[in-house]
Amino acid sequence: MPARYSFTSRWLVPAPADRVWTEVERMLRPGADRRWWPGLTLPMAPRRLVPGERMVLAVRSPLGYVLRMRLQLTEIAQGRSVNAASDGDLRGGGRVVVDEDGAEASVVTFQWDVETRRRWMNATAWALRPAFERAHAHVMRRGEQGMGALLAGARSEPRNTGNPRFSHGRRGAAGYR
Repeated sequence: MPARYSFTSRWLVPAPADRVWTEVERMLRPGADRRWWPGLTLPMAPRRLVPGERMVLAVRSPLGYVLRMRLQLTEIAQGRSVNAASDGDLRGGGRVVVDEDGAEASVVTFQWDVETRRRWMNATAWALRPAFERAHAHVMRRGEQGMGALLAGARSEPRNTGNPRFSHGRRGAAGYR
C-alpha cells in the first residue's frame, strides 16, 4: 500500500518576487545551471512553461537514494505559480507559489501531496517515515540556501519553515491525475 505524504516548505528569499520568478523559470529551462540546488537535477526539462509540457525531475536524498518523477505541468499563473502532476517514484501533485514579502523579499511556497511508489519505501514507511521527512526537509533547506545565495550574491541562512506533515489517508493523490 502506498504511503502518503503532504509536504509544505516556505523559503524566505532576499529578492523581489519578479526576480525570484525569473530564477524559477530559468531553473526549468533546458541546459540551465542548477548547481545552486544540490541534489536536484532535471534530466528532461520542459520546452516551454505551459500546461501540458512534461519534464523529468530527479532528487538525490541525503540518505543515498534517488527519486525520479515524471511531471506534467497542469497550470501556470505567469509570474506567480506553477502546478504539476507527478508520476514515477512519487505519484500525486505539487505547486510552487512565489509571493512578495515586502519590496525586497519573497516567500516561495512548495506544496507536495504525493504517495510513494517504490515497494521498499512503502514496506518500510512505518519505521522510516521520520527519516524520509527529514531527508525532504534537508533537500528543501539546501535549495533555499542556494537560491538565497544566488539572488543575494552572498550566503544566506536557511529559514525553511517546511515541517513535513503526513496525511493519514484523508487526502490522497486523487485529484492530481
